[in-house]
Amino acid sequence: MTSGASIATRVWAGALDGEFDVVVVGSGAAGLTAALSAQADGARVAVLEKSAHVGGTSAVSGGMLWIPLNRWMAQAGAPDDRAAALAYLAAVTADRTPAPTLEAVVDHGPETLDFLEAAGGLHMAPMPGFPDYHPELEGGRAGGRSLEPELYDGDALGPLLDAFRPLQEPPITFREYEAWRTTRAWPADLADREPRHQLARGQALVAPLLAALAAGGATLVTGLAIARLVVQDGMVTGVESADGATIDAPAGVVLACGGFEWDDDLTRQFLPGPVQTRCSPPHNTGDGIRMAAKVGAGLRNMQEAWWQPQIRIPGKEIDGEAIGHRLTFERTGPGTLIVNRAGRRFVNEAHSYNDIAKVMHLFDPATQGLANLPAFLVFDQRHLERYGFLGVAAGDPLPPWIVSGGTVAALADRIGVDAGGLVATVERFSAHARDGVDPDFGRGASVYDRYWGDAVAPHPALGPLDAAPFHAVEVFCGVSGTKGGVATTAEGRALDAFDVPIAGLYAVGNTSAHPMGRGYPGAGGTLGPAMVLGRLAGRHAAARCAPPLLSGG
Repeated sequence: MTSGASIATRVWAGALDGEFDVVVVGSGAAGLTAALSAQADGARVAVLEKSAHVGGTSAVSGGMLWIPLNRWMAQAGAPDDRAAALAYLAAVTADRTPAPTLEAVVDHGPETLDFLEAAGGLHMAPMPGFPDYHPELEGGRAGGRSLEPELYDGDALGPLLDAFRPLQEPPITFREYEAWRTTRAWPADLADREPRHQLARGQALVAPLLAALAAGGATLVTGLAIARLVVQDGMVTGVESADGATIDAPAGVVLACGGFEWDDDLTRQFLPGPVQTRCSPPHNTGDGIRMAAKVGAGLRNMQEAWWQPQIRIPGKEIDGEAIGHRLTFERTGPGTLIVNRAGRRFVNEAHSYNDIAKVMHLFDPATQGLANLPAFLVFDQRHLERYGFLGVAAGDPLPPWIVSGGTVAALADRIGVDAGGLVATVERFSAHARDGVDPDFGRGASVYDRYWGDAVAPHPALGPLDAAPFHAVEVFCGVSGTKGGVATTAEGRALDAFDVPIAGLYAVGNTSAHPMGRGYPGAGGTLGPAMVLGRLAGRHAAARCAPPLLSGG
C-alpha cells in the first residue's frame, strides 16, 4: 500500500473556489466521460484527482474500448448483432449482471463513441482483426468490437501536458504492435515520438477529453484527496476534502476514483487469491468505495478483479511504487510454457490474461496453500533469438530477473521446481507442439490464442522447447485493478442495501460494481463499458440541475 505522502494541490484549469453543479472524484476515462457529458448538458463541473497526475489507471492502460455495434463493424461489411452481443455478455458475466445494465452497455455504446468524438475530440480507430477474448462462445466475434485511440498531439494540451505522469511504455498503437509484434522489430525512429509529445494508447484516450473539459470551462484539480461525502436531507450534495474543505455539488457527485487493489487489508478480505503485483497507480486504495459505503451504498462483486499474470522488472515504478509488467506475446509465442512448483503446466498459456491468473488461485488441500504459485514462464534459446524477451535480445547480458540453465533439469534446480516434473512437461509439450497440437489444455485452438502468436511460425502459438540454454522468469498473480464496488443502476446511480437509488450519488469504473462482473469480454472490456455508464451518469446528474431538486431524484 502506498505511503499516502502529502501531495500539493494544483489547479490546472478553472477555479477551485467556483460554484459547481457536478463534482467528479477521479480523472480516469470513465470519470472524464461523466464530466464531459454533464458539461455538455449545461452543468458546471469540477474534476478532482487525488494523485499528482491526471488520467488514473486509464492513462497507463492500453486505452482500448470494447464497444459492440460500433459503426466501423458495419463499414467493414460485418455489422454486429444486438442479440448476439447480449448473449455473449450474458455468457462471460455468468448472468450475474442485471440485464438492464448489459442492455445499456450495448445500446448506448455507439452513441457514446459519437458523443466523445463530437464533444471530446476523441478519435478511435477500428481493429477488425482483434478477436473477443472468447470468440467461441455464443455471440462472440472474431474481431471488430475492440477500438483504440488514434495518436494524439500532446502539444494541443498546452500546460495540461505537464499533468500527465511520465510514459510507462513507448507511444505506439496496437495496430503498429500487430505489425511489429516484438520489440526487436520496432523502428529506430520510434524514439522520436516522445520528444515530439506524441501520445498513444491510454494517454491518447484521456488527453482529448481533458482538453475538451478545460476548453468548456471545467475545473481540473490534482493532489486533492476527498475524505467523505456531504449528505443533506438524504441527498448527497457535495464532498469534503481530507483537509476539511467542503465543495458543493447540488446536482450530484460521481465517484470514479478507481478500485482498492493498493489496499492490502481490502484485498485480503475480499479477493479470492493474493495480489502479488499491480500495474496501476498506487492511489487506488478504495477511497470512493468506503465513502459510498459510509452513506449506505450497497457493494457488489467485491471478489472480482482484472487479473493478469505479471513479472517484476526492477526499476519499473509508478509514483515511486514498484509495479508489475503484464505478459502477452511472451506467454503465447512459440517456445514458451508456464509451470507450477511441481514443474507441471496448469493452464492454456494463450488464454486471456484475466482467466490465466484465476487458475493461480487453485487451492491445494494437502499444503493448505495454492497449487499453482509460485509459477514460472519457461522459454528456450530459440525463442530468445527469434523474438527477444521484453527488450532483452540474444547475446545481451541477461538481467538478474531472467534465470538460465544449460539443461531443463539445471534450470529447474535454479528456479526451485521439481526437475523430473519439468523435464517430463517440456518433453511432452514439445512433442505435441511439433505437431501443432496441445491435447492437455488446447493452446492454439482459439482464434484469440493465435492472434497473439507469431503469424509466420509453423504454428502461431505452439513450438517445442529444445534449444539450450533454457530460461525462466517468475510469474506473479497481478492485477490492473479491482472491479467490485458500489452497486448502481444502469445509469450509474448508486444503490443502497435495498437497491434504492441514493439521490445525488453516482459511481462508475472500478469504483462501481463493474458491469462486466466476473468476466472480460475483450480488449477494452474495462474501459468501454465504464465509459458508456459514465456517459449515462453524467447526463442523469446534469438533468438534476434544473430546480427544484426533488428528494430521491
